[in-house]
Amino acid sequence: MFIANLFRVKNNTERIYGLDILRAVAILFVLNVHSALFFNKNSLAYRLLTSFNLDGVTLFFVLSGFLIGGLLIRQFNMPNITFYTLLSFWLRRWFRTLPAYFLVLLILLILGFCTKQLLPETSVKGYFFFLANFNKPMPNYLFPESWSLAVEEWFYILVPAAVFISITVFKINVRYVVFILAFTLILGITAFRYYRFTCWPAHLLNGEVIDLFFRKQVSTRLDCIMYGVLGSYIAYYHTNAWKRYPNTLFIIGVCLLYLHYVQYIFGYFGLLYSCVFAYSVPPLGVLCLLPRLTLIKTGKGMLYKSITLISIISYSLYLLNYSLVREYLIEDLLNPHLSTLLTVRALKITDYTIFWIFTVAGGILFYKYFEQPMTLLRERGTPLHKTSIVKK
Repeated sequence: MFIANLFRVKNNTERIYGLDILRAVAILFVLNVHSALFFNKNSLAYRLLTSFNLDGVTLFFVLSGFLIGGLLIRQFNMPNITFYTLLSFWLRRWFRTLPAYFLVLLILLILGFCTKQLLPETSVKGYFFFLANFNKPMPNYLFPESWSLAVEEWFYILVPAAVFISITVFKINVRYVVFILAFTLILGITAFRYYRFTCWPAHLLNGEVIDLFFRKQVSTRLDCIMYGVLGSYIAYYHTNAWKRYPNTLFIIGVCLLYLHYVQYIFGYFGLLYSCVFAYSVPPLGVLCLLPRLTLIKTGKGMLYKSITLISIISYSLYLLNYSLVREYLIEDLLNPHLSTLLTVRALKITDYTIFWIFTVAGGILFYKYFEQPMTLLRERGTPLHKTSIVKK
């Protein structure tokens, strides 16, 4: 009973189950890739684990844009918009993301200096201000997977501020602001990636360069979130069109996602696609999934409970799984001892199993006893806004 209560997480009945499915699938894809790295990339185990694995980060980006875009539209459609409206939005976002992030960052800093993996002269300031990968490669030390959170945080800062200024200073209706902003950022950042591609000698564009200079920078990936914002605009202002062909769009979305996956594996479309349009096709595919998923309001049974739980703790799973669990706990702490007791094959299977157990168990505890309490603090002194997306 004590263990059951220790890990029990309460479910918010206002959640949209279809979006929980997308969020759960996204984090499971991320965990699957990170856990598969315990095996050699040429091994059968690695190939089986990563078969049909989509880019979970892209799923997160579009879903985040959809949710936050809908919130922005409703919030800035209210009368008497003031700077407090913008500040309230920021405070709610930061209470949701920053305390948990900074706690994990602090733990990683302590571990890094204690194990001598970080030297006193090592620069870590970029991690505190989400500037480590704003327009340069993400460092491969300390917290490299936080590159995607940096993209989200700059979206939280820049887009609401642009909407607020457009409404209050230039007196533009929020309906037009959101559409123009989404459309402009999608086109502008795609053009920026193309410009960077044309400036790069083709013989130097290998997988590592593409990953660091095109995939993992704030300046090259903000457009991905804006596909979700565009979806929230359509869902709010053109509800009938949004609901008209959900099943057809869902099939198109799946096809686009796996078309990209095939190109990622086999490289059929060449460097231009890999550097520029590989970050446009998948978010468009995810956008096509959303009309169908938003119609799935609830579910039942163990599958429903499991998916909802994974969705609820997804941010904690994201923060803990790679640098903390995989790198420090398993690779640095456990493996030096386990490697003397187990065969190579048994060690890899053990690492894989420990990764999933500690990540999920740790994610539940971290969410329940830190992330959730810190998130609830945001209700003090800030307006409470429901998270329904589709205009009623």
